[in-house]
Amino acid sequence: MHKIFGSSAAGRQAKNILNGVPMRHRIHPAMVIVPLGAWSTAALLDVMDGVTARDGRSEYRKAADAAVAFGVAGALPAVAAGLADWTDVDGHPRRVGMAHALLNSIALSLYTSSLALRLAGRRRTARGIAGLGYAVVMVSGSLGGEMVFNLGVNVTHQPQPTIPDESFDVLASADLPEGEPVVVDVQDTPVMLLRQGGEIFAVDAKCTHAGGPLNEGEFENNTVQCPWHGSIFSLADSHPVQGPATVPLRTFTTTEAGGRVRLTPGNPRSGQYSKSRGRVAAAMPDAGRPPFQGDDPPL
Repeated sequence: MHKIFGSSAAGRQAKNILNGVPMRHRIHPAMVIVPLGAWSTAALLDVMDGVTARDGRSEYRKAADAAVAFGVAGALPAVAAGLADWTDVDGHPRRVGMAHALLNSIALSLYTSSLALRLAGRRRTARGIAGLGYAVVMVSGSLGGEMVFNLGVNVTHQPQPTIPDESFDVLASADLPEGEPVVVDVQDTPVMLLRQGGEIFAVDAKCTHAGGPLNEGEFENNTVQCPWHGSIFSLADSHPVQGPATVPLRTFTTTEAGGRVRLTPGNPRSGQYSKSRGRVAAAMPDAGRPPFQGDDPPL
């Protein structure tokens, strides 16, 4: 998968879209609604077809076939988005994701076979295979829920809770040399500072995708690339330029006076904390500590 998505600029752009970077939101969960909804509808229509059929005819038959076909077509982009997300998963969650993908592939094969049997007129067998496919989808969906809710896959790793609206004295100006990132603690939240081109940038020190240490990443043209999975953030406005991260970093306004550097939550350039638009972080539920801590990627 890395060869497909990372071997060219077009591949990386396609992965960005499938990750949902332009929308700043994961798109795989939204895409799975299409096949799941279509196949749920088909299951109900198949039941009604079996109950009401007279002389081999039923008013529900064509609608059931159309629902199955729509689900098969809608599953393809959902699969592509899921694969794009899976390439950036590590360790045990990656194995669970593989099982999730395998079950989804089996379900898609079953529904494709059911569609072919419907077109061939073998309806009773087609309904049975579709029912089996629906059961597989339900099991696969439980694994998808396990990945998100219990293993924290693609859940934002932005530190919580929200930092109070006040100024914090964090370090001496002499301790922040040009071009060298420094991490300071603000209300139990690690914040990365970087002096570059006469300006001081201050953002979350942890990547919002999987909590990677941004201070260990690569810096270029006012951007930072996470050393774990390659997400790139703009230091100027905090937003992800390249995925897999889709959530912006928390930003801070910096002031320098009397040989000291102070931080205040919010940055007018990012729009995350402006009073007129509300605070994004304040609207987010307290997710507690991210599941992965330390300096090494999860295994």
